Amino acid sequence: MARNVQMRTETRGSSGNTSTTVVCNFRVEMYDRHGRPVRLVPVEMSGSSFRGAVTEGDRVRAEGKVKRGTLRVNRLYNLTTGAEVTTGSPHWALVTLVVLLFAVWVLILIFVL
Repeated sequence: MARNVQMRTETRGSSGNTSTTVVCNFRVEMYDRHGRPVRLVPVEMSGSSFRGAVTEGDRVRAEGKVKRGTLRVNRLYNLTTGAEVTTGSPHWALVTLVVLLFAVWVLILIFVL
């Protein structure tokens, strides 16, 4: 079960070169076979966008890696609503295209000048 669900937007950068990150923090309350609470696991989802929703009391299944005691996930399944919740990140195709164009520009400068 998701507990203490909090959403926030972080802004980084300055003067026209800023980026925003959507962050969702909550704790997952884990239960044993008999339905008794066993422990709380801190969870953080962050990315450039957030698709889907998780609210207080939703049953969720999260996948990710634990870093410094917090489970960091990019995708979770809201078992209460049946929805998949994901975070977005920069499109890698666009990033690759920009890097390739920059490399071509550098090569033109080297061989033409």
